[in-house]
Amino acid sequence: MATEALTVQSAGRAGAQENLQSVTSADGFTFPNDGHTVLHVENDVGALALVFTIQKTLDGQSATRTVTVTASEKWVIGPFPVELYNDGDDLVTCTPDADLATGVAVISV
Repeated sequence: MATEALTVQSAGRAGAQENLQSVTSADGFTFPNDGHTVLHVENDVGALALVFTIQKTLDGQSATRTVTVTASEKWVIGPFPVELYNDGDDLVTCTPDADLATGVAVISV
């Protein structure tokens, strides 16, 4: 399977309806990041680990950040500093340890 590309939704003072996207790829997902981007996660499974790739290396070691979203909860994660999380295409990469059928939304504020 290939990494799923999520689309960014805009938020504004007038409000906007949030559209959740399901994630079923074992390879994870990516989303564009402008430094004002957050990820809204609705977890419909047990404890869920989301592993975000950090693009910087220190002493030749790469790093990740793991966020554990507890069962049946809704979380907002971010924003993501572009100098740490963006790859060469200005995308953030995340690999969940389970499918997200309820979904996620990427929102730029």
